Amino acid sequence: MADGIGLSVGASALRAVAVGRSAVTRTPVLTRYPHRPAEVGVPSENPHLTEPGLIITDYVDRVGDPVPIVASDGSSHRAETLVAESLRSLLAALTGGRPPVEPVGVTHPAYWSPAAVEALRRELDGMTLGSDAVAALTALRDDPGVPSRGVVALCDVGGTGTSITLADAANGCAPIGPTVRHTDFSGDLVDQALLTRVIGDLTSSGSVDLSSTSALGNLNRLRGQCRTAKERLSTAAVATVAVDLAGRQSEVRITRAELDESIRQPLGGLLDAVQDTLQRSGIRPGDLSGVAMAGGGALIPVVVTSLSERLRVPVITSARPELAAAIGGGLGAARGLVPDGATAMAPAAVAPIVAMPPAEEAAPASSTFRALAWSDADDLPEPAPVTEAREAEYVDPRPPMAFVADDDEDARAAAVPWYRRPTGIIAVAVVAALLAVGTALWLFLREDDTSTQTPATTTSAPPATSESPGPTTEAPAPVEQAPQQTVYEQAPQAPPATVTQTQEQPPASQAPPPPSTTDAPPPPTTTEAPPPTTATTQPPPASSSSQAPVVPTLPYQTIPGLPFVPSPFQPQQP
Repeated sequence: MADGIGLSVGASALRAVAVGRSAVTRTPVLTRYPHRPAEVGVPSENPHLTEPGLIITDYVDRVGDPVPIVASDGSSHRAETLVAESLRSLLAALTGGRPPVEPVGVTHPAYWSPAAVEALRRELDGMTLGSDAVAALTALRDDPGVPSRGVVALCDVGGTGTSITLADAANGCAPIGPTVRHTDFSGDLVDQALLTRVIGDLTSSGSVDLSSTSALGNLNRLRGQCRTAKERLSTAAVATVAVDLAGRQSEVRITRAELDESIRQPLGGLLDAVQDTLQRSGIRPGDLSGVAMAGGGALIPVVVTSLSERLRVPVITSARPELAAAIGGGLGAARGLVPDGATAMAPAAVAPIVAMPPAEEAAPASSTFRALAWSDADDLPEPAPVTEAREAEYVDPRPPMAFVADDDEDARAAAVPWYRRPTGIIAVAVVAALLAVGTALWLFLREDDTSTQTPATTTSAPPATSESPGPTTEAPAPVEQAPQQTVYEQAPQAPPATVTQTQEQPPASQAPPPPSTTDAPPPPTTTEAPPPTTATTQPPPASSSSQAPVVPTLPYQTIPGLPFVPSPFQPQQP
């Protein structure tokens, strides 16, 4: 019994596979003729393109668009109609123009919207339509096999981007959530990176001048040769690119290491996208059991090894990963598998009532318990209580798995000193803040104590006026009056200044008469005003040792050898 025929729709390639027999690949370029059926592909792929016709391109990604495609002759065409014509032409090329006798299954890109899928389904006659992600997992389960438990991440590296789909292996590889499209890593970008490297080598060596028009016209053919070299590097270590630009023929040698270096940056973005998809879906590293690869990009060795090293799980792929979606579509059509969305078009039928198997024979629960078909039923039976006997009889069908922590990471964590850990940094910051606050309070209280305890510096001399009194006109005070003294108050910071007062002995001609027991005669009248009775002396400067002392002038004569006594009678001031 034949295994069916599968057709896969891609933005850069259309493929048809008779499972186990032959395969055909065409570029999505449709040529329409007014007198015979349309042909798909380019002349290098399709030998039936022997006459000119109406050529239409770039219609695969326009499926479901209400705006039609305008051809070069001004005619309008719906994109889904053009895809259906391309699939019929591809099927005729596979079967040699004879109608197929096996069931035919068609797969569409998993990232398409429901409107695009429904638009293409209306154009297909007698063909089942399903997701290429489910079909690729079906083919990989058949050969070489995928894990039977956990979550499998499918990476379909196509010509225009990479599709990331998570599937539940325990539930027949049913998808978990929508497919994520990553356009920063694709087969076209790898071809462009390799073309850029080849052109850089030619420019640096001066072999070609890219400013000429003829050189620019042959770049498209050079890009095709770079694609061929990329495919050759999947199995060989070295590939040669034949260059024919501006009438100059040369060869450029490309190694696999140079190809890996050219795509290292976009490949890193793909690895980050896969990890981000797992985290947003709530998939823990221990739940991931493997990575499945499909599409032409799965042939690049560095892509497979990088995914395995980053995710630490085995990578599953086939010998022809670019045909995985088409093979899975043929297997699903031959085995009668229900594709996604087909239940909405199937006629209603009454299913026979079948008794439910006992609890011991029931299949183990799937990990995709989030969306169970019987969750809306009203008459759910109560679960049977778990007893020790039933728990002892239960055997987990899944093999045990243990994840060992990385010793290097533990060693690095232990080698971190305490002051570099978060707790140590916080403790040091708190102690520094407390020391700063304590120091500020101590300085503030010290200033307050100093200002309140410092007394004013005064001298022990009797109080005196700081200003010199002017000349007095009153009568002299009685004899009992205390002698006048001049007191100097020193500044708080400077030591008290010593005042030296020296009295000079008057000459003999001016000596006063000897004291008499009789009453003293009145003082003689003079026409000149006597000097002030008191003289204000000022403290000498700091360097008083080098200057003569100031001797005050007395208004009357004194007796040498006797203490100074002020005169009880002062002449009246004018």
